[in-house]
Amino acid sequence: MEMVRKFIYTIISFILFSSTLLAVEKNNLAQDSLRKWYKPRAAKIQYAGNIGIISIGATYYLVDDWYQLSIMYGMDRHPAHERILKSVAFKNTFLITKFHYKDFVLSPIFGLSINVGSTHNVFATLPDYFPDDYYFQNKIHFAPFVGVMVYHPLSCKLIKGIDFYSELATMDNYLLEAIRTDYVKYNEIWNLSLGVTLYF
Repeated sequence: MEMVRKFIYTIISFILFSSTLLAVEKNNLAQDSLRKWYKPRAAKIQYAGNIGIISIGATYYLVDDWYQLSIMYGMDRHPAHERILKSVAFKNTFLITKFHYKDFVLSPIFGLSINVGSTHNVFATLPDYFPDDYYFQNKIHFAPFVGVMVYHPLSCKLIKGIDFYSELATMDNYLLEAIRTDYVKYNEIWNLSLGVTLYF
């Protein structure tokens, strides 16, 4: 009888211990899964490009690495004003294809950046003292771009790779004015940006 009791206790202890290990493992997997959605795959720094004179941000892979979402923060100062224009951009980048040469990967890219500005004279809805349909709202802008990116892997535990990119971009209000008026010329609405991305 004593032997049966010990056997039952052993089975119960084994079940409890296994359940505890399983719960811990599930918790770890859940934490890993939770980490994946907010842990960025890369960090960017960019010069110019409608976000700010300098902008920084984090990049996430949404469809493998073909569709990348970068959340960026930029600042710029207008020469005529002392106040700083701050912008948050949700930059959607698509890799068209990849060309491999030794350790380098060349990718033509295109995308659309959704820029949200913030300063004293940025308005989502224009004040009443502006004429109706005369000015664009200037808080949210859509900025299409095309460009090229060159990637190179690195033999480093912290940083797995680096890329350099250049983009030609415009904004929705510039493009619309170029289409509907003769005052704004197509060759005047584009700007060039340069950037570096570090991959984790």
